[in-house]
Amino acid sequence: MAKFKCEKCKRDLELAKHSMKVVGGLVVSPEAFCCEKYMTPIKEKGKGFGGIIKKPNGTVSGKF
Repeated sequence: MAKFKCEKCKRDLELAKHSMKVVGGLVVSPEAFCCEKYMTPIKEKGKGFGGIIKKPNGTVSGKF
């Protein structure tokens, strides 16, 4: 889930699926469009993909 907020009208939007593209040097989501501008993504604490655990010799641990 991704959350977005319009800076002009303060509307919130929550999308289950969205795409990303580069417009004018910024990464935006075309589905999150309000008031003739792209909405700002809201980052949530504790959400994300996590980190990669590297071994001392530079290899990644775990099976793929």
